[in-house]
Amino acid sequence: MEFELNDSQRRWRQEVRDFLAAQVPQELRDELWQTGGPDSPEGPGPHLRVFWKKLSEKRWFGLTWPKEYGGLGRGAVDQQILLTELDYAGVPGPDLTVTSVAPMIMEHGTPQNKAEFLPGIAKGEITAAVGYSEPDAGTDLASLRTQAVLDGDEWVINGSKIWNSHAHHTTHEWLCVRTDPLAPKHRGISVIMVPIDTPGIEIRPLITWRGSRTNEAFFTDVRVPRTHLIGEVNKGWQYITGALDLERGFIVFDGEMRREVDRLIERCGTTTADGVRLADRPEVRRRLAELDAGVEVARLFALEAASQVDEGAIPTITLTTAKIYTSELRQKIADYGMQIFGAAGQLDRHDPDAPLNGAMEWLYRSSARFRFAGGTNEVLRDVIAQRGHGMPSSGRRPSRPADKTVADRELNGANR
Repeated sequence: MEFELNDSQRRWRQEVRDFLAAQVPQELRDELWQTGGPDSPEGPGPHLRVFWKKLSEKRWFGLTWPKEYGGLGRGAVDQQILLTELDYAGVPGPDLTVTSVAPMIMEHGTPQNKAEFLPGIAKGEITAAVGYSEPDAGTDLASLRTQAVLDGDEWVINGSKIWNSHAHHTTHEWLCVRTDPLAPKHRGISVIMVPIDTPGIEIRPLITWRGSRTNEAFFTDVRVPRTHLIGEVNKGWQYITGALDLERGFIVFDGEMRREVDRLIERCGTTTADGVRLADRPEVRRRLAELDAGVEVARLFALEAASQVDEGAIPTITLTTAKIYTSELRQKIADYGMQIFGAAGQLDRHDPDAPLNGAMEWLYRSSARFRFAGGTNEVLRDVIAQRGHGMPSSGRRPSRPADKTVADRELNGANR
């Protein structure tokens, strides 16, 4: 990987910046700050929906998709540049429907799957909540119990999901179900695209510590056409793990971290305590330098993973390492930001006296979920050890074959 963008990539970055400067009005910024964005209990606000429509009209939702599916056929590095600039601007961009679900449909879906779902996803008209975790199947997702039984030309679905974020405003569920209860648990799983407005679906809110909403979803005799099965029956584990690998690459949010560190550095350069600028204190400069360097590493992680995707790989180890590193870096930024501002750092965005409009308090509460979203960091360290270095899973003797692979456990917290 080159450590600098080439001329074409720099021109693309400038195009994105020019677009954002023209298309992100103050009304949108105010809406996002007041509501918390698409994770809020009410879901996306009207100004954000207008912005997303503009993105879809430029076909930036499907930036890397082949042109026959409504995309522009650009590379993953270009997509990463777009995501970084959106993050820095503080505006939510393409969600997991675009970045994780659609690529799996392109790779594994039937011709009817592709025709039915991809055009709508590219236009922003179809969005999906990711239905993985259940009350008794989180870390060990392969123990899921939500069941789909074929009845003529329809799948009949019964069960429940938890931590089902965005289900209160998406159009579909990318639903992980058991279709063969007698098969080994990894081999009896399928994925079905289920319209949220189908009779028999109930969505109940779960409000988190950071004030955002996730959901419980209940499925009672829900009937969907058999053609909504993605790809082949009982092959869903491959689709889920592939989508999850991609998800980890899109929760890096290096642009957001860069923005907050830049703001923190600027504030320390203008704030004094006991007659001394915070930025003139050696211990403050050292910590700010560490955070600044850390965000640069996060940026390089994201670009390295994107460059591997452009070479035709799904870089599981790079993406997994980046996910662990960046989720823990977010926590460090929030921790230190709160320390700098002392008691005032605990004021939230609704308090006029909050430093940086409460950004550090918000980051502190929001950063915790990234340690388990896309897979818990503890389990993902096993993924790196086993898949990257051929080591046995933790807690098992090297000489004894493991009775459960890390794949059984790596999906904890895949909660979108």
